[in-house]
Amino acid sequence: MFSEKAFQAWQARRGEVDERERQRIRADIEAEVDAAHEQIRRQREVELTRERFVHAHRHATAIRQLGQPQPGLTEAQKRERHAEIRRGVERDVAAFEAERQQLGAALGRR
Repeated sequence: MFSEKAFQAWQARRGEVDERERQRIRADIEAEVDAAHEQIRRQREVELTRERFVHAHRHATAIRQLGQPQPGLTEAQKRERHAEIRRGVERDVAAFEAERQQLGAALGRR
């Protein structure tokens, strides 16, 4: 059993205890928010790096394919070849975009 004096002392300290608990909760929330921001920043950096890589790879592939010798091709055949290369590049970009959207959807579901 508690005495009245002990009860009053506990009541007096209760405000301090509650404030410490609120500060601890705030610190936990701030740490979670900081971690979430850091994860988002890292994910965005990965996406940007990947986009740059895909762009550079796509460009190098197109340059390499267009730079190959084309002896004996008519102008119409050259245009068709360029269009075929362009379609291949567009397929690669579409596949990359689809993968990126799936990743974004997966991150959004968490």
